[in-house]
Amino acid sequence: MSKAMDKQQYLISRLADGNFHSGESLAEEMGISRAAVWKRIKTLSNYGLDVYSVHGKGHRLSRSLEILDTDKIVASLSDKFADSLKGLTVLPVLDSTNQFLYRQLNNDSFHAHVVVAEYQESGKGRRGNDWLSPYGSGICMSLGWHFQSTPASYTALSLATGVAVCRSLQRLGITNAGLKWPNDIISEGKKLGGILLESRSETAGCSDVVIGIGINVDLPEQVLNTISQAVTDTSKLTQQIISRNKLVGYLIEDLLHMLKEYQEHGFASCIQEWRQLDELKGRDADLILPNETLSGKILGIDESGLLLMLIAGESRSFSSGELSLRVHT
Repeated sequence: MSKAMDKQQYLISRLADGNFHSGESLAEEMGISRAAVWKRIKTLSNYGLDVYSVHGKGHRLSRSLEILDTDKIVASLSDKFADSLKGLTVLPVLDSTNQFLYRQLNNDSFHAHVVVAEYQESGKGRRGNDWLSPYGSGICMSLGWHFQSTPASYTALSLATGVAVCRSLQRLGITNAGLKWPNDIISEGKKLGGILLESRSETAGCSDVVIGIGINVDLPEQVLNTISQAVTDTSKLTQQIISRNKLVGYLIEDLLHMLKEYQEHGFASCIQEWRQLDELKGRDADLILPNETLSGKILGIDESGLLLMLIAGESRSFSSGELSLRVHT
């Protein structure tokens, strides 16, 4: 990381407490001029951060932030899972956590390696949609996993990941989160998080998978207002700011546990749990395909994780692929 970036992250870490800090003290600490401090203050908006600057008081963030910390995350893991985790990288800013790990596919450090970022410059959701999450306002993380035998269904693996995420949220007291096929975490009809899997299969029958997870923790109101779909975050569900370091630790544990179960038993290890978390069963919906739109009633999922819909009196199944599901309100 460049020295310029080091100073930028130091500035954020100093402002993270939400208190005022004078430009003079920040300049002295960072070894730069007050004008240079002001220049860096203005660039924080690029990360989705709002800074209040008041003459005679200094600068402060509009809200305090809990900075992600490798030691705190590792300390939250039980010995069993700390040993299973082969790598943990915590970065302030990168293009995307999925792409970071995808670039490590040929390295020995790929398997069971987790990367977490405060801010993604090119975060993506399913079907190439942007994933918006200002600096320090959510969880942006990915886990790399090597399967000796390629999973029968990546759709089912995405569903199993959703179960693992809900387990982590439940441990933090968030019991009203559910799942929307194939990769959304929702609560009261609003999107709380999402999952994005990217994979590479090999001729020997094995495969490498990057599991990306995004969760809204404490989104600023101005960001909520710019997102076209209904969204929520954990702070609204719990009426308090949960520890992001603790949530990352829970996610690591529950993902590692799920993946080991999945390797042994496949989707059968959590299909009933997914069905209990299914927020859409029985709802009327439109299934938007590349060349047509089908309307019907959602029946749930089959044993392979395919979506089941009753369309014109006939039960039909669909894989995730290039389709979109729009539920009737």
